[in-house]
Amino acid sequence: MTLLSLASKQIWPQVLAVAHLKPNRVFLLHSEDVAESRGPAQRLKRFFDDSGLVPKGGTRLELISDSDFAAIERRLDDLQRDQQLPLADCVVNFTSGNKLMATAAFRWAARHARAFYLERRNQLTWFTAPDGKMVTRSEQLDGRLTDNLDPVALLRCQLDASEVQRPGQTILLNDAGQKLAEGDFFRRLQSGNDARPWLRITGEADRDAKDGDALEFAAAAILLRLGVKRVQRSLRLKVKSSQQTGTRLPHAEIDLLFTWNGRLWLVDCRDRMPAEDLAENLRRCLPRPLNPQADELLARIQKELSIGQTKVMKEDLLAVREAGGLLGNVICVRKADLPDEVAQYAHHNHIAIVARRELVEGFRDLLFPKRPADSAQLASLAAQFPKP
Repeated sequence: MTLLSLASKQIWPQVLAVAHLKPNRVFLLHSEDVAESRGPAQRLKRFFDDSGLVPKGGTRLELISDSDFAAIERRLDDLQRDQQLPLADCVVNFTSGNKLMATAAFRWAARHARAFYLERRNQLTWFTAPDGKMVTRSEQLDGRLTDNLDPVALLRCQLDASEVQRPGQTILLNDAGQKLAEGDFFRRLQSGNDARPWLRITGEADRDAKDGDALEFAAAAILLRLGVKRVQRSLRLKVKSSQQTGTRLPHAEIDLLFTWNGRLWLVDCRDRMPAEDLAENLRRCLPRPLNPQADELLARIQKELSIGQTKVMKEDLLAVREAGGLLGNVICVRKADLPDEVAQYAHHNHIAIVARRELVEGFRDLLFPKRPADSAQLASLAAQFPKP
């Protein structure tokens, strides 16, 4: 199979399609636009060459127009003729590119070959036109095909304005972590045991220990035991360097990063009480009754500190939109319950909140959203709705 694929800033339609179809050759069709097309195509080529998803040397870059409909079709004709590509073996992925590029590529494929479009729900829809009559069929693509791919390599492929300053630590389960019974493994972690004796950790992170390290390692261990292949910890991103604006300072840090079901997942861990609780604790320590001015000032301080939590989530959201693209997911792990307004902001922006006390079930629900209810969940529901 030869895959002719329109390149754009979103890499997952390319990565998932290649992992599913396993083409012998890939032609990444890109325009002159560096940010929207040419740059992503170049990064994808490096990724395909390094990851082994495409045979070495089997990925090529090809320039096409992004504004001339007829020129796009002529370019595809020329490419097919010059490279002597059998039309029966050609498949066009028109998921990406601007609308004009996608429409032209689709029409060319309908006349000469086959085409497909990949929906966000991993539904692959095929289009063929034998005898001039359009025929479609759909199939579900298995996102788990990409679970073994290096999350840092995928991150580098997706990033545009930023680059990886520090890849951090790669975390896997060691033999002891794999052999320990699952129930016992989870009980020990939820009881506060250090996860590191069950982990194989390579790479570098901060030399000085931090209060939140234990939670990050526990979260990584639970994710791995639930089926995630590897977890990357303590990555740092910086603004992409250039001769004019080079910088060594990081602008974002990712606590945990992993690949699951055709997506990049970013996890933000905070193992301390909310900052706004400091104002409430201070209120209890002050002599009563408080005068109105002091009471108003404490209320303002509490509100400002609460806003800070929303700001952290906004930063996470910006980071995952660049790091994971449209299919990126954010998980916030928190020690304490969040204020209603912060929880609502997270819900509206599809940010998952997992309480530290519920790490196992919280992660399990996110990784396996369609799994049937287990006996404990059924018993809990039965208790809530007793028979009359």
